[in-house]
Amino acid sequence: MKLLVSLLIPFLFNPPAPTVEKWVIEKSSNLCIEGKSNVSSFQCDVVQYLRVDTVYFYKDDRQMVTTRGGITIDVNTFDCHQKYITADLRKTLKAKECPLLRIDLLSIGNLPAGVGDYKTTGWVAIQLAGVARKVEVNYTVQAGSNGVMHLYGSQRVSFSDFALTPPRKLAGLIKVEEEINVKFRLILRAV
Repeated sequence: MKLLVSLLIPFLFNPPAPTVEKWVIEKSSNLCIEGKSNVSSFQCDVVQYLRVDTVYFYKDDRQMVTTRGGITIDVNTFDCHQKYITADLRKTLKAKECPLLRIDLLSIGNLPAGVGDYKTTGWVAIQLAGVARKVEVNYTVQAGSNGVMHLYGSQRVSFSDFALTPPRKLAGLIKVEEEINVKFRLILRAV
């Protein structure tokens, strides 16, 4: 019994080190904000991610994944496909004072080994307009056999979560709803 305890104690207090995977976020990744006003709906996109960022996945023996790294986006690259809506969104997001939107991936639930689609939840830290919030995200992971993985995420957030006021036009006749849906598709390549 003493021998068994002496063998287990180092394992319990020094669990095996997690495996580390390094992934590069491809430029073809994108981010989209969907919202509604009392007049119509709108969609604002960053269709090409212009920076190359690196994400590190730390997997333990249960395939729990914590991450380090994320994406940084210039708020001025959002395109709402209508000049005035684009200008209003950039103004609302305080693009002049805080031009960068930062999304740090914190965790991606459980990931099975192998190829295919998998749905899970995880956490991200979003820094926007000088305010940081930790948000739970629904992920879909498409793992391929060629060293490329697609990571889709979506979550509804409110302007007020980031101390922002939704845009209004024509003396308040046109009002954007408080809640927006943020969706992203990251294309990751193993390094």
